[in-house]
Amino acid sequence: MVELKLHPLKTTFESQPVLLQLNLLESSRALPKTAASGKKFLQVLASIAAVGLVEPLIVTRIRDNKNVFRILDGRLRVEALRRLGLNEALCIVATDDEAYTYNKYISRLTSAQDARMIAKAIEHGVPRERIALVLGIEVDTVRRRASLLDGISPEAAALLADKACPATTFKALKLLKPLRQIAAVELMCGQGNFTSAFARAIVAATPPEQLEQGSDRKTGDEVADQLMKLEQELATLQTTVAQTDERYGIEHLHLTVSAAYVAKLLDNECVSRWLSEQHPDFSAQFKTISNDVRVARAKSKSSEPRSKSFRRVDGNAIGR
Repeated sequence: MVELKLHPLKTTFESQPVLLQLNLLESSRALPKTAASGKKFLQVLASIAAVGLVEPLIVTRIRDNKNVFRILDGRLRVEALRRLGLNEALCIVATDDEAYTYNKYISRLTSAQDARMIAKAIEHGVPRERIALVLGIEVDTVRRRASLLDGISPEAAALLADKACPATTFKALKLLKPLRQIAAVELMCGQGNFTSAFARAIVAATPPEQLEQGSDRKTGDEVADQLMKLEQELATLQTTVAQTDERYGIEHLHLTVSAAYVAKLLDNECVSRWLSEQHPDFSAQFKTISNDVRVARAKSKSSEPRSKSFRRVDGNAIGR
């Protein structure tokens, strides 16, 4: 039996966060001139001023100078801290000098999650003014967000909980009765389309008995305009499907070639034996791929038309 070698896991962060002076933090590039006047920066500034730094900065040590750190994520927060006259910040020290992960693979709140969070805070007694101050938004905006899911059935809200769905889409869905809401949301999820134009087109195509009382059904030019937008959405969807189909063909070709290459490699006894000894887990997976390739080839050969042999009367073959 092959004994597996245990290798220690490499951690991507130091075990404990550290409190660092802002003058020890460097950025690989300067902030754009327009960043400090943007809406996002103003919200960050208002949040830190109200409750302090919520999300620690991500930094990494500079190899040539261990006492200086490079900012991987949090340049806006650093600028906000400096403008507020603060001199230090809580930081998480990363062991890998790469900023891609923190700026690409991030989880942002959807509209439904944001609404549920604000509504829950209000239920617990947090004043709307306090929430508006922390989030850097108007009190009326807090009120609208808190009531975003009012009139939406629980089933429809659950389907949209993790979808990037704009607030205007929820406004259109509120015109529908609960069962129609669920059907509309399932259609939107199936199409991957959560735009307000698509939602309004569904409302326009809904029978009157499935609309809520008092809902204004748009007719005439407005319906025609919504149908035109729906046609545009469908045209865009068809283009996306065509592009996906094209990518599927290319990726399928790459996988076929790669699988054939793996099968050819395992035909070499030295390679197969080395894999079994050094990487038994990889070897098992590669053997599965190789067996699948052989089965596919056998099926392909068995489905090929067989040529018939013709013989003369004297028994000599003339075709095979």
